[in-house]
Amino acid sequence: MAPADNPFPATGTPLDATIRAAFPDLAGMTYLDVSARGPLPAASRRAAEAMLLAQAAGTVSKPAWFAMADRVKAKAAALLSVDPGDLAFTKNASEGLNAVGAALRLQQGDRIVISPDIEHPNNVFPWLWQAETAGAELVSAKPAQGEGIEDAVIATLDGRTRLVAITTVDFATGRRTDLRRLGEACRARDVFLLVDAAQSSGVLAEDLSSLPVDGWATAVQKGLLGLYGLGLLYVRRAWMDRLRPAYLARFSVELEAGHEAAGPEAGWRLHPGATRFELGNHNFVALAALEASLDLLASIGREAVECRATGAAAALRAGIEALGLPTLALPPGHHSHVVAVGEALGAGHDSTEVAWLQSLSTYLRERQVAHSVRRGVLRLSTHVHVLPEVVERTLGHVEQWHRSCMR
Repeated sequence: MAPADNPFPATGTPLDATIRAAFPDLAGMTYLDVSARGPLPAASRRAAEAMLLAQAAGTVSKPAWFAMADRVKAKAAALLSVDPGDLAFTKNASEGLNAVGAALRLQQGDRIVISPDIEHPNNVFPWLWQAETAGAELVSAKPAQGEGIEDAVIATLDGRTRLVAITTVDFATGRRTDLRRLGEACRARDVFLLVDAAQSSGVLAEDLSSLPVDGWATAVQKGLLGLYGLGLLYVRRAWMDRLRPAYLARFSVELEAGHEAAGPEAGWRLHPGATRFELGNHNFVALAALEASLDLLASIGREAVECRATGAAAALRAGIEALGLPTLALPPGHHSHVVAVGEALGAGHDSTEVAWLQSLSTYLRERQVAHSVRRGVLRLSTHVHVLPEVVERTLGHVEQWHRSCMR
């Protein structure tokens, strides 16, 4: 569960200087679009460039790159409080979700529970496909008026439920899911709880060793401050013997001969951990960038990162509401680093049919305030880089727009 809204730290702290130095390209910028993609730290850009230069110069050391991959996995595991062997590198969150869905080997009559109203389509289509190809039954959990999504999902669970797939943070509203409550209900019924962490990873403090979560998938280009083309997949070891990957490659298995080109002649077995889901060589350039970003997040501390991100969001929310503008109401304890400006969800994506929201969005874009419109509401999403002056600048723009509309 999310803690109560954090107070925004006072300006001028030593950490402010560290953050400014980490993101020099954001000087003077107003970047509030982390839910689309996060800003790349300067150290991450330099690390990626070094990888490209090595290949351009013909000085690539494959053993060194493999060693780097091991370091990155260990650092990601430390951020999540899991064993590195329970993490796999994927291409993105969607690949991780599909890998687990296929490995469960669902059959006719097995039930999958989702809540499509809060999910990104990438956490809907895999389950539509499992229903069509495996004969599984897709159950949509839709809360009644005043009911939480957790209650709606739990009410659907029965003896045929095999999988619950849910987001950690709703990409449009910013509502944070109570994974502990939901996970405890799933674990009591031996139901696999798979979470799409694309909107939370790297921003919110996630201790997967203490959460009753069985699978967790993300991409690194948002809160993990990395590049496109790389994701992370966590699978709880207690489930591993029941998961049969749909595809295998050299890295998916263990051999007596350790070389990446060794064959199966002397025998082979599935990798005992999540590495069984890895296929082929990694995105080494993205891994290099991610290592630098993980180092930055670790130096700040995951609790401090969440505190600053959610504190910035709370300050934005309070300032916007003080002007008389609505933000989507969320239950206490379910706020995150995302603020949704508007009265109700709609159908717009990148634009909205609500005239005043579209006017505000256009005004902010003209002043280089990066944001998104999702499902008809204006979305502001923060991270550790959003310092007090960024919040003040944003609220100043909103106030100026509001005054112009009142004339």
